[in-house]
Amino acid sequence: MLINELGRFNPSRECRTFSSTPNSFYKLNDIEVDYPSQHKLAVSNNFLHGEHEVSQIEGALRTIKDCIKDNKNYSNLYQATAIPFCLSLPETMPDVGTQLEENWLPSLKLHYEKQVQGGYFKATLQGHTKLSKHLTVAKGSGYENFLGQLSNSTVVGYYFPTAFQEFDINSQRKRIASLPEIKSLALCLSGPIEIAYSLLCYPKLLFNLKHYSPILCASSLEHQDPRMIILFKSYGPHLEFWLMTQMLTPTKTQVSEQWSGGITIYKTL
Repeated sequence: MLINELGRFNPSRECRTFSSTPNSFYKLNDIEVDYPSQHKLAVSNNFLHGEHEVSQIEGALRTIKDCIKDNKNYSNLYQATAIPFCLSLPETMPDVGTQLEENWLPSLKLHYEKQVQGGYFKATLQGHTKLSKHLTVAKGSGYENFLGQLSNSTVVGYYFPTAFQEFDINSQRKRIASLPEIKSLALCLSGPIEIAYSLLCYPKLLFNLKHYSPILCASSLEHQDPRMIILFKSYGPHLEFWLMTQMLTPTKTQVSEQWSGGITIYKTL
């Protein structure tokens, strides 16, 4: 079985995970998906042009969902949270680090603090480093194709944020590179755009009153300093973006029960 009953990928032999038996201590907050509201928010923030009707996009989402559910390898993904999206970015889109600094993180801060009473959004970059011009796509992640499609067309699909929960960063990248294809659909290891979009649409996704929340890792991107990783986490009612070290010791990377990488499955309209 490729995916277990928690909607997570089973590790291959070369993967490093927190536990041999998957844990469910860290959980996302339950959300009620409302795509029409997502659509309005994306258009108003210039993350989607308005040429496509909501009904057309919802039809495409249904087709994608049916295709995934009919695939014996991937149908269990819907045992966990699945967030639909539709995005388009201009052809002149700068590098993804610049896009984060200038567009996604400011928009997320503005919307989060407006929607979550008493909550703040904070971005912390350890080591006084930068995102702009400092991020590249991890080899084998498939994210370069996703970014290329975003810059030239409208992309519609699903983000599964806990598909690689408990995997260390390198194992997430190894596992995605070995996955079988899905006919008529593309897939990649999830990155910061899908995460920021999901938190923009569902600000309380990481604010679970009954459980601790996982940390969402944007593992498809690498920093110029390979020790650094990108992630989004909650701190009570607050939301934080971090560029931080993944090193447990000078030579050993961390593996955490709380870390979660995602898979993005999509097509163009």
